[in-house]
Amino acid sequence: MITPRPKILSIDDHQVLNFMRQKVLAVAGYDCDVASSADQGISLAVSNHYDAVLLDYYLPGTTGVQVANTISSVRPGVPIVLVTGEELHEHSAAVHSYLIKGDGPEALIARLKSVVGSKTMHAGAC
Repeated sequence: MITPRPKILSIDDHQVLNFMRQKVLAVAGYDCDVASSADQGISLAVSNHYDAVLLDYYLPGTTGVQVANTISSVRPGVPIVLVTGEELHEHSAAVHSYLIKGDGPEALIARLKSVVGSKTMHAGAC
């Protein structure tokens, strides 16, 4: 039986970062949808099932913590990884984990494996 690839939502207003995450995650065995705004990300999170959400902290007009709280209210239990370029002093129960931008693809994949849990990855799937 083939296990479906885990599905990730990446919300970041930097489209290049979203594109790079999408490519890295595809090689690692994940499907990844991208959103370039908080509103677009929330809309996707409401209308689709995701195994985890990667969420930029700095988004135009809002913060990742505010977006995480909204997503968590409509999709409780979906792990949210807040991606930031600096140490944050703002925390939320809606945020499962934090990841520093620039830590590299290995750190991203390791963090996703830890939050997605027991989903089986397709080795070498693209």
